[in-house]
Amino acid sequence: MSIQSAAQAALTCSRRVTRAIPSNRLQTSVEEDVMDTAISRWRRAWDAAWSSPARSKRDLIARARLAVSDPDGMDAAEGERLARDVLAVLGDGRIAR
Repeated sequence: MSIQSAAQAALTCSRRVTRAIPSNRLQTSVEEDVMDTAISRWRRAWDAAWSSPARSKRDLIARARLAVSDPDGMDAAEGERLARDVLAVLGDGRIAR
C-alpha cells in the first residue's frame, strides 16, 4: 500500500470511528463491534502510512494531512520521520539518514 493510499484510508477510517461513537448513550454489542473494527482498520492504515520513507511531495502532503487530522495520534518517531522526509524530499535528499 502506498503512503498516499494508506493516509487516505486512515482519514476515511477516522471519520468512521467518529460516526461510530454515539454521544451520551450506552453502546450495544453490535455498535462496539463496529467501532472496534473501525479503530482496527484505522490503526493498520495509520501504521502503513508511516511504515516507509516518503519519496515525493505527494507522500509528504498525504502524511501532513494525516498528522493534522489527528495530532495526538502521531508519536515522536513519526514526527521525526515527517521532519526528515520533508528535508529529504524538499532538499533533494541531502540529509544523512
